[in-house]
Amino acid sequence: MNHLACRTEAPLFSLPDCNGTMVSLADFRGRNTVLLVFNRGFF
Repeated sequence: MNHLACRTEAPLFSLPDCNGTMVSLADFRGRNTVLLVFNRGFF
């Protein structure tokens, strides 16, 4: 797994939300905070 250093811009990616609509990290560009949580093993 590759790690990003602090203050490194995150790579762009898209994932489906709970309704199946694709959401891209770029959709949040310009906002102050983006919180991304992966609940590994809870599915």
